[in-house]
Amino acid sequence: MAHSVTAENAKWLGREFLKIFYSPVGVAGGFLDAFRGWKFSRSWLRFWFHLPSLALLIGVYLIFGFSIFSRDDIRIQLFSVESQKQCATKTIEETCSQSQEEDFVKVFGVSSAEMNHAKTPISDLTKRYVELLSKRILALQPRDQVAHYRLGMIYSITGQTEAAAAEMFDLASGKYGEFPQANAWMAGELLKKKVAGVEVPIQEVLSNLEKASKWKDVDFRLISVYARLLDESGETLKAIALVKNAAITRPELNLELVRLYSKTDSQEELKSSAISAEDVFTKRLNSTHPQESDRLAIAEVRRLTNRLEKAAEILTEGLHKTSSSPAIQRELSEIQRMIYLRSIYKTVAGPYEADISLLEKAAETDPSNPNISFEIAKLLPLRVKPSKELLELLRKHIESGITNAAAHVLLAEGFYAFENFKEAIKNWELALIKDPSNIGTMNNLALVLARTSETNIDRSLSILNKALSLSPTNAELLDSLGDVYLIANKPKEAINKYELAIRNDPRRIETQKKLLHAYQLNGMVDMAKTLSNEIEKKELAKAEEERKPLEKSEEK
Repeated sequence: MAHSVTAENAKWLGREFLKIFYSPVGVAGGFLDAFRGWKFSRSWLRFWFHLPSLALLIGVYLIFGFSIFSRDDIRIQLFSVESQKQCATKTIEETCSQSQEEDFVKVFGVSSAEMNHAKTPISDLTKRYVELLSKRILALQPRDQVAHYRLGMIYSITGQTEAAAAEMFDLASGKYGEFPQANAWMAGELLKKKVAGVEVPIQEVLSNLEKASKWKDVDFRLISVYARLLDESGETLKAIALVKNAAITRPELNLELVRLYSKTDSQEELKSSAISAEDVFTKRLNSTHPQESDRLAIAEVRRLTNRLEKAAEILTEGLHKTSSSPAIQRELSEIQRMIYLRSIYKTVAGPYEADISLLEKAAETDPSNPNISFEIAKLLPLRVKPSKELLELLRKHIESGITNAAAHVLLAEGFYAFENFKEAIKNWELALIKDPSNIGTMNNLALVLARTSETNIDRSLSILNKALSLSPTNAELLDSLGDVYLIANKPKEAINKYELAIRNDPRRIETQKKLLHAYQLNGMVDMAKTLSNEIEKKELAKAEEERKPLEKSEEK
């Protein structure tokens, strides 16, 4: 009988164990029933059979319950480890830099020192997997900075610019705490927009650059741009301190130090930073992965320290090693142009002299350099005769549109001085095409048009009124408008403009003389007499002021 009871209890115990998995409430209820039975019958047999099943139940569900409460942290850790295993953050950063490099070169004009050798590309499958893992981490932990950063870079690499900007903006704004890597990305994007002509708040750029500079691996070009912006805003000492500190770990920034010191009187500091910079880039140039930018950097250091011949030497060496390099050709042409400028001098008799062969050499190095045509244009006012080769180059530059506005202004002024009004007008018109909002060019073109032919009056007035819309109180423009009205035989209109010009600038005695003439033409005798007396007083006062320094000089 005892044996059958034991067998029955064993069967029951087996069923209770199975209930652990499909009816845990039943197991707990069975234990309570056994406890009640023991309480009234004091039978230990059923109680001890129920106790291990309950203990097993509690153990199983405690473990399961613990896993419920701890699985988010465990999953985040597993996803993070798996994501880093698939593709390290450094690798994504390098790939992101590669994808942005072309735009960065447009912004900074020099390639990154980090791009000396090709990086292993990330497969599309890996990109998608990293994106998925980052999103899963953020679903569990929305404030995970690394996940946001990695996701933003993946978006950037895959061309999802708006999504990348959204991720990086939150990080850069400090929403999840400081994260200078995101500020570096944001600064780069803002600078790209600025170069593309998009209006960007400069304070936003400066703020991101300042935060980005705290990242030890920040692109050295961003530090350079930050320093230049600080220098432009008058904070040169702050810029120097920033670059000095960064140059400890990024020695290529010594070039930026040279740029900054070249604008100051600190000759010893300039010399020291120049030696350091040239040493850094010379070692790079002699390495197994030399960059064109290294040679250009050495040339710039030498140019900034006034060693133009040495700068030309290393660039010429670069051209011998490579059949064509537009960047080196342009820089060499510029340095040869600077050497030519040293040759210009004024003779005792008055005219200027210059070694034209040096300018020809610069033109030969880079025939497309717009500054060459600018220098040719400057020869006309200096009354220095350019060679046939230079004149031919100037003609080609004009035809192809290479010449800049400043060159056309110089040509116009030169032709005007020689009374070649047709060519003067042509060049002022070309200058206006290159620089449509230049008030000085508008003023000169309008006056010459009006003086050469009455048929040009309407166009002349139109140009001057457009210029006045840009600068409504400009006394020079108002004076010119008065001149055009006088040419058109409209003295009343001329009087109005001359009076406005004098009101805006009371020192304009020549405008007062024109106004006097307009009064006389319009029959305003009393007004003319009063103004004539006023002009006489001003001229006497001016003569007196000019005589005082001469008398003091004679006394000495």
